[in-house]
Amino acid sequence: MDKDEFLRILSSSIKDGIERNYRNLVFIQRNDSFDVVKEIIKLYLEINENPSIIYGFHPWIKEAKERMRKLREDLEEYRFEDADYSNAEWFMGNSYDVVIMDLMDNFQPNNIGRMVELCRGGGLVILYTDDLKGNKLFRNTILRNGKVSSLYEDRFLRKLREHEGIFLVDGDSYLALPFKGRLDEDPERKVEAKNAAQDIHELCKTIDQGLALEGLYFIMSSGKRSVSITAPRGRGKSAVVGLFLASLASEERKRSLKVFVTSPTIYGSSQIFEFMVRGLENLGIEYSLKKNSNMISSINTEYIKVSYIPPDAAYSEDGDILIVDEAASLGIAYIDMITRTWKKTIMITTVHGYEGSSKAFSKYLKRMAENRNLKLKNIVMEHPLRYAKGDPIEKWLYDSLLLDAEPEVSEEEFDFLYYDEIPKEVLFADDARLRQAYGIMVTAHYRNNPDDLMIMADGVHHSLRGLSSSRNYVSVVQLSEEGGLDEEKLDLAINGGTFDGDLIPDRVIKHVRIKDFGRLRGWRVVRIATVQELQNKGLGSEILRMIVNEAKDKGLDWVGSSFMGDPKVLKFWIKNGFIPVHVSPKRNEKLGDFPVVVIKPISEEAYKLVGIASYVLKEKLLNTLHDVYFNMSPEIARILITGTRAHRDVNVDPIYLDKVLAFIKGTSPYESSADGIHMLVMKYFWDSKRQWSVMPDEEEFLIGKVIQGKPWGNVSAVLSSNRSQVTEGIYTAIAEILNRYYHLSIDSPLGVMISQHGDIYERMHLD
Repeated sequence: MDKDEFLRILSSSIKDGIERNYRNLVFIQRNDSFDVVKEIIKLYLEINENPSIIYGFHPWIKEAKERMRKLREDLEEYRFEDADYSNAEWFMGNSYDVVIMDLMDNFQPNNIGRMVELCRGGGLVILYTDDLKGNKLFRNTILRNGKVSSLYEDRFLRKLREHEGIFLVDGDSYLALPFKGRLDEDPERKVEAKNAAQDIHELCKTIDQGLALEGLYFIMSSGKRSVSITAPRGRGKSAVVGLFLASLASEERKRSLKVFVTSPTIYGSSQIFEFMVRGLENLGIEYSLKKNSNMISSINTEYIKVSYIPPDAAYSEDGDILIVDEAASLGIAYIDMITRTWKKTIMITTVHGYEGSSKAFSKYLKRMAENRNLKLKNIVMEHPLRYAKGDPIEKWLYDSLLLDAEPEVSEEEFDFLYYDEIPKEVLFADDARLRQAYGIMVTAHYRNNPDDLMIMADGVHHSLRGLSSSRNYVSVVQLSEEGGLDEEKLDLAINGGTFDGDLIPDRVIKHVRIKDFGRLRGWRVVRIATVQELQNKGLGSEILRMIVNEAKDKGLDWVGSSFMGDPKVLKFWIKNGFIPVHVSPKRNEKLGDFPVVVIKPISEEAYKLVGIASYVLKEKLLNTLHDVYFNMSPEIARILITGTRAHRDVNVDPIYLDKVLAFIKGTSPYESSADGIHMLVMKYFWDSKRQWSVMPDEEEFLIGKVIQGKPWGNVSAVLSSNRSQVTEGIYTAIAEILNRYYHLSIDSPLGVMISQHGDIYERMHLD
């Protein structure tokens, strides 16, 4: 195809896109790609004379900034915005006619997923680069010993040629693939305004938004309730929640509603506040607002006050409703906690979104509601706001980034399963098998993003293992080779430096301070997943056992993993013989959990080093749970402490034992005996040789109150118990521990003779 024909077809397709509300995309790969961009934009301006334009780039790269500046000068009479890729989420609620992505310096799937969805129907997406496989920033982070694959880029380029609405300029060749398909129209019927104000319904752009607006009123009925809103990106989920809040502001009530909004960042919840403002203005309701980093952080009206809080703050705040945007990305442990402590919660999460799949998350919510007898309403939204349903660029995006990968399985298929390495070259050339393998990871985990697929594909140190039948994979594991560090990297790590890869050696060296571990070689399990229908049947443990055996055969020293601390996940690893060796001193602000590292040692040297690391971790936890890990859930702390297997003999002086006994006998309140109780509890948790334990919930009461020092009310809220349950649980546990170790009970006499505590006298060093 020659250039003139290419431009003629592109022009015709842009006009058709404007008429039918779909998007087109141009991909340019050649040395003078920037000149071609200007030519394509000129063509678009002949059709749409007043477009809005957004340009994505890395402003800290001199050449990239210069390219942006030149284009801005050419387009100074038009609405032109530039977006730093690292801050692209700031723009997620906006839409543009032209989206330009500078891929000269970096090609990163997450950026593609975010920026492409900013383009509205009738618009044009332009991606330009000199060489997609060249010297790119994200690609360079995947390097291992100077090597990196191009499997991801090859598939990305192939997918551009498989979809309609795509126009390619590759070197001197041109290819036009105009969209010829049909589009689905959003039903035009209006939703009856039963609960929400009619003026609010007028702001809804789709029937899905209208139905969601009415459905949200489920939360206002009496009792403990949750609403979950799930939808692909660009359906107006956050916007309709903002409209719902505006509608609540129009209803008279005796006291003002107190609502909190949280998300990984304040930018993630910006649409809620912006659409609440639109709703209030449509209703003519007076309001005041505050801003933080140029984003609305609170809105106050006569009958409702809405404020943004960071995820951590939701544990301790008290209000009527908590709204969690991008809920799946905050993790199951976080959602478990806030649904226990809050009476009413609204959770918004994205299906097929760059911040993580919500399939596993939705399944968890349903199971949680059933187990707790929690009233849960799930609202699903399908119709896009920015473009027509069936838009060809959305289809390409989902296929190219595998945002909609789902495994096809049925439980009856699997009589025999086979363990083997999955050749990546074969996998990425076979879309059906790739969708099956990656789909298992996406649907089994609630945290995935497009970057993960590129790391898996291009990392030469990343490999895959699978359990499969003759037809399908049922379990998939992604492994990363780590360790074997040279002296330069060992010194870099011990002195606080960072480098890509080798996550587990880096954490152990930095926090345990033993450089020797970095010389050992091992496998980090990046992901392990089983199809949902076959979960909880031992397949994960079985494939893990086979991986450890294979690692042993290959002469590796260890197998480990790093993940966000979640009770179920932690129990799985510990059950399979993996030992906790590190917990991050900081909670992951975006995901809400403490990252954990576990290791199963194989070599004798690894056994020694892991033993030391687990001891250091246990000591750190028991000594700093009141400080560094104060916000860690007592359940996570309990699993970590008991999972380390480290032991220390702890002696409690008779004076402190008598204080504990006085507490048991009721002659001394908890506060007066707290020092003795603390010593006894430390003895209990350091003792890994005992063949008995108090109840798990009692251990959590002890950790929350005695070791972390949380207020009674906080312990009750965090562990979903009332004050009497906590005090009774602590009393019962202390009584049993005291009796088990020292044979002291409620019938034992009080009082200590001086001869019983000579060691204290000796330690006083009195003159």
